[in-house]
Amino acid sequence: MKIPQDVRDFLESLLTDANMLFNEDSAKEEMIKELFARLDSYLATTIAENMPDEHLDAFIKMNEDGKTREEIEAFIKDKMPNASEIFAKAFADFRDMYLRNIMVSRNAPE
Repeated sequence: MKIPQDVRDFLESLLTDANMLFNEDSAKEEMIKELFARLDSYLATTIAENMPDEHLDAFIKMNEDGKTREEIEAFIKDKMPNASEIFAKAFADFRDMYLRNIMVSRNAPE
């Protein structure tokens, strides 16, 4: 699984903001992979909620057909109004949700 560098940087900063400490690089890498899978799912939901209905089936088919990241990004930019703003909000919302969940789990009674 190839994580784009800008997304990797975002996920690493998220772990730093959450004060997550790792004894081994492999544990950190596994956490980044897990967070990437969660983020990917979250972004797919965001796209589905914001893509105009007339383009949603084509978007789904592109993913099923294994189109490249560049092709999918170009399609989204072309077909989804305000894509940049939607993604910026989605990344911020994901960050807030993750940090909130970390805080809740750390403060939960044992």
